[in-house]
Amino acid sequence: MQEWYLPITILPALGMLILSTTSQMMTLSGEINTLLQNKCTEFQHLISDKKIKQLGLLTRASALLYLASGIYVLSGIFGAILENQSFYDVPSLLLYAGTVLVFVAFVLLIIYAFKAVKIRKLQFDNNHNL
Repeated sequence: MQEWYLPITILPALGMLILSTTSQMMTLSGEINTLLQNKCTEFQHLISDKKIKQLGLLTRASALLYLASGIYVLSGIFGAILENQSFYDVPSLLLYAGTVLVFVAFVLLIIYAFKAVKIRKLQFDNNHNL
């Protein structure tokens, strides 16, 4: 059984994660824009392609965080309206679903971080060829 306010208390942390993810998306979008402003080399095109895929990862993670936030709000509302009788009532199930979405978003963000390092290393290794 959960208290109705539990999912609501998680929202500020999710807001910070969303803000951070959105900031990363904007920075990455700016990098892609800089690479593609002029006709680019084959290597720059490769890097742009990898960064666009990275942008897709961040977008999916951000969407999952938004969805989890909405589900947490619903869980809190239903928790305040409905009487919690068991571990498997609607508010609890929504809380579990939101938590799974946050976990999947974290996995996407971790994958993003590792791939970002690989892209930077690739750029570093080929910097002398540009």
